[in-house]
Amino acid sequence: MNMHKVSIAVEPEIVSVSLGDFHRLQWIKNFARISIGLVWVWEGLMPKILYPSATQFEMVRRSGWWWGSPEQTLYWLGVAMIVAGFGIMSGIWERAAALISTLAVLVLMVLVITSNPEALHDPFGGLVKDACLFTCAALVWWWPRTPESVSKR
Repeated sequence: MNMHKVSIAVEPEIVSVSLGDFHRLQWIKNFARISIGLVWVWEGLMPKILYPSATQFEMVRRSGWWWGSPEQTLYWLGVAMIVAGFGIMSGIWERAAALISTLAVLVLMVLVITSNPEALHDPFGGLVKDACLFTCAALVWWWPRTPESVSKR
């Protein structure tokens, strides 16, 4: 059993956890980041590239934010989401990726709700999923990146 302690600054106090607990919590943070990326990949691949629906095309058309055609825009949005998802999962610039993905979710949420108000009460809608994404992004943003970024006691 590893008895080393890591002190983590949590405003307004410092909390000590064992190094083993710190690494377990680090795993949780990494899984949160990977979960965010998987959602982006899934949402880009399934409803935008492999199985687009008339509702998806109509939302893009109503938004007015399309180039070429709503179908082409939806396809390329899917590709961009897949690339972003793999970028998020990679862990490169993880804090920036968490921030950008959160802002993108907020923008997409507004676009979806304004172009398809029924999404607010759709049991398969994204609002609950988005709340989970925000929580995962907050964990990625606030958790220390490495044990070296906290002081050891």
